[in-house]
Amino acid sequence: MYDFMEYCLRRYYRQSGWNEENQYSNLCSWSRALLDFYTPQGLSLYLSKLPTPQFKPSYTMNALPSLNGSIGFLYTSRSLDIGSSATVDFQDMVDRFRIVSPEYTETRKLDSVNHYLLYGRMFFPGARLEAMYARRISDKMQCLVTAVNNPRVSGLPEIAMQLQYDVGKWCSECSYTTDDGLLGLRALYNFDQPESAIPTGQWALGTEIYYGMLDKSAGLSTGLRYRTLPSSGSPPICFTYTLNPVVGHMSTAYVAQISEDLAMCSRYDFSIYSYESDLTFGFEYRTKNRQDDNSPIIQVNGSNSKDTEKLQGLIKARIGFTEGLSLMWEGRFKNTLFSVGLTADLSNRSSPIRTIGIEMQYFG
Repeated sequence: MYDFMEYCLRRYYRQSGWNEENQYSNLCSWSRALLDFYTPQGLSLYLSKLPTPQFKPSYTMNALPSLNGSIGFLYTSRSLDIGSSATVDFQDMVDRFRIVSPEYTETRKLDSVNHYLLYGRMFFPGARLEAMYARRISDKMQCLVTAVNNPRVSGLPEIAMQLQYDVGKWCSECSYTTDDGLLGLRALYNFDQPESAIPTGQWALGTEIYYGMLDKSAGLSTGLRYRTLPSSGSPPICFTYTLNPVVGHMSTAYVAQISEDLAMCSRYDFSIYSYESDLTFGFEYRTKNRQDDNSPIIQVNGSNSKDTEKLQGLIKARIGFTEGLSLMWEGRFKNTLFSVGLTADLSNRSSPIRTIGIEMQYFG
């Protein structure tokens, strides 16, 4: 489940018409949502207030296994519609299998130009500080600056800068980090369907080139993705292949929506140099409640229907040879959002449970 600050950032992107799915860093977003989910550890509590439409403070506390917390704030130059934890659309709060229509990827809002977002958070104990600044330069360009300062570590703060340019059909990103002098360039290109063919799916090709200015080293990665289109009428599937020839790592993943409530994924990782491999399986199951005919009509997978259902809970499971078993249940109880998770090592018979935790979130 997204924490309050991350949800506000994604809401800011959505309200301004910026599409994260069109970036190379999110090439494997479907498989990552099903297999790389975070399970809570110990007891965590998130509290946030909405004093004004522009300013939003947030407080976190982790009681177990150790006592720590943070204080943060978020400010936007334009009003940001958030709602409360009791009324927020639950499907926007969780990292889930989601279908993005091509019409949304071409949406741009000119009134979002020159608007910005400021975010800051301090963690206790230790007084580690992190900050972020996002600004929309034009309808197709955005800059993002993040910084981390740890007073216990000598040296200057670590700063990362990104310049993103998205025209819909292709997207490019230029980045630079100060801690290791890493300069990177990413690009993603979406191929068009032939005019004579019936649109069924879309291929996308992306690559990343980076160079370390301090250690004089370079790297390269590339990826390929195929997705079915919502207008094709066929069940949603996604296939991805990524390769990093420098470190010798390659990965293939396949995601399929079995039914409206169930999505499954498999991923195979292989190291060319060490011949080490890992196979991971996972699924996501949605619990919904049916709305009556007098309820507002919403879109489900791009189609309008009175017989609609609203997402109320999400169950995730993952099992792999390396990471073992992970289970998570996310939902809402009255005005509070919660997430319960567990990780286990099935090969350890004496103590198979690694971590167990619950996370609760309230804002209003």
